[in-house]
Amino acid sequence: MATRNRWTLLAIAWFVALNLRGNAISVSPLLPFIQDDLGLTYAQAGFLFSVPTMMMSVFGFPGGWLADTFGMRRTITLGLVLIVAGCSLRVTASGFLLLILWTAVLGAGMGITGPGLTRLVKDDFPDLPGTATGIYTTGIVTGATMGAFLTFPYLMDWTGSWKGTFLIWGAVAFVVLLGWVLLAPIKEGGFEERPKVAGLWLDKTVWKLNIIFLTQGFTFYSLTSWLPTYYHELGLPLKTGTGLLTVFILLNLPSSLIVPFISDKAGGIRASLMGSCLVLLPGVAAMLFWPLAMPWLYAFFMGLAMGGIFALSFALPLELFEDGLPPL
Repeated sequence: MATRNRWTLLAIAWFVALNLRGNAISVSPLLPFIQDDLGLTYAQAGFLFSVPTMMMSVFGFPGGWLADTFGMRRTITLGLVLIVAGCSLRVTASGFLLLILWTAVLGAGMGITGPGLTRLVKDDFPDLPGTATGIYTTGIVTGATMGAFLTFPYLMDWTGSWKGTFLIWGAVAFVVLLGWVLLAPIKEGGFEERPKVAGLWLDKTVWKLNIIFLTQGFTFYSLTSWLPTYYHELGLPLKTGTGLLTVFILLNLPSSLIVPFISDKAGGIRASLMGSCLVLLPGVAAMLFWPLAMPWLYAFFMGLAMGGIFALSFALPLELFEDGLPPL
């Protein structure tokens, strides 16, 4: 039975968000096994992990257009279908090119789904944009944490192969797709006229937002993709590197919820975003120059900072475009 209770809808969106990072993050602990099985070079392995991010960037724009034109329910449904297809078909890949192809389909689904969730917040939570965004982004962080923590050694040992872990993630996405189709509202409010997108390419605020998303995405995925391998190359066990990744992502959870809530109470997002960045930068610098001194402490503070940056980046467009295009 479909729902129009906005908090119930946000709870469903949380499970949708669960699939927006975990499917991609699960690749990181499995990279050594995928490399050995398919004979990948480090360059190919790095490209494999970067594909979802690139596809999210490419398909985020059409995802926003679809959400404005056809509504968030249809947009999110399409995105979840692509996530299920890409994640499940990865298990059929017998070589690098096919694995890249199905990973690209997965990334396209993530890119289309994200703007649908932003549209949901815009329509149903105009009074609490930061809080609502923080709540559903904890679903993203939870999925990423599960992808880092459960994939290796637990799911890998249980299924006996890296392909088996991908199949489990595909099954999770399929269950969420069914739940969304059954429970999300069928009739949505009236949509605006089809958005005129030509002028957006010339808008300075749009480009500033693009830079913010690019830098936070680059930082997040650089850390999540290479943190286990980075410390493994420095001599630590792979399980220790995976533990550092789990701590980093796990600490995203409280900050991705609390920092946007604080920004709502304070009446603005930008100050909280800048404060989170000032916490992140020293942690990244210390990890690069003194990596073995206090790696667990670095992961702790970087995770706290990254969670706030991650959630506020999703909420920032709602603040900037609420009444036109104010300067950033």
